Amino acid sequence: MDRTDLIQLFSVVDAGPARWEVRHDVTDELAGILERTPRGFLLVDEDGQRIGSFDSIPSALEGLYAVL
Repeated sequence: MDRTDLIQLFSVVDAGPARWEVRHDVTDELAGILERTPRGFLLVDEDGQRIGSFDSIPSALEGLYAVL
């Protein structure tokens, strides 16, 4: 699955300054939260567990897909 396909699996929704909700595109269920930090984009899952920091939102979506 290429990066474009991964991006289409999720919706990234503004949730405040430097913060986004990542939702499953089909079900609209929360999949995770992204926060911009000085080190990149911090991604946590829907339970608040840290998945990692990524250099871009598409990279974070790839990381999220890998743990789902």
